[in-house]
Amino acid sequence: MLGDGGMTSCTPEFHGDPVDGAVEFMREFASVHGCGVREIPQGSIVRLRFPFKAGHRNPITQCLRRYGVWGQRCDQKRLPDLPLSRDFWVRCLSGLVDTDGCVRERINPRGTVHGSVEFATVSPLLAMQVSDALLRFGVANRVRVDDRRQRQGHSINGYAVVSRKPIQIVEISRATALVRLAGLLDLRIGYKASRLKRLAHTIGHVAPARSEMHGYDEAVALDRVKSVSPIGVRCVYGLTVIPSGLFLVNGLVTGAVC
Repeated sequence: MLGDGGMTSCTPEFHGDPVDGAVEFMREFASVHGCGVREIPQGSIVRLRFPFKAGHRNPITQCLRRYGVWGQRCDQKRLPDLPLSRDFWVRCLSGLVDTDGCVRERINPRGTVHGSVEFATVSPLLAMQVSDALLRFGVANRVRVDDRRQRQGHSINGYAVVSRKPIQIVEISRATALVRLAGLLDLRIGYKASRLKRLAHTIGHVAPARSEMHGYDEAVALDRVKSVSPIGVRCVYGLTVIPSGLFLVNGLVTGAVC
């Protein structure tokens, strides 16, 4: 729903390809929660609406309210600010790539295979949250802004009105990050899942770059935890930073999902 869902009208909506896994998942989700499904064809996609009996609360709306995401417009969408499990975040990231993501394969003139996974949104906050969540799983990425969609429309009092919002793109393109991401995500859309698996297999032999700086921020470097040992029960203190939820421990940036 944070990808191709509509959460601002009286009835929750979802838009997608009628034959892909995301739409089928939403059909099953509505059935489990006792909601009807009204399907409205719109060209190559279908618009799903989830009505409920008059006089009763819509269980899908109630579910979205519990996670604090109901009522968010497309440019205001954000991930839940709740202590949730690692499995939740894996499935959440998978759903976002399924809906508003793409998997690209490229071959340069020398015949070398490259690729990337991208997630696009018009919500700057959601883009940064997705980027931070990926970092906590050890997946290097960067956020870039594509403002080519901005078009000048009519003017009001001499000021031009921009008709479209810039797109925030979270991009994963490093070979080691793509391999790690392929082992992390559980995509429902078949062609995306198979393309990511094929891409990870093709570039899996690529060694990590000599530099550990990853382009997310020049001050951020990633490294693996080599060992964990118990030290007993201690009092601990943490300072979380919204929106990422990342915090510092002995000079290391860390988070709760990894």
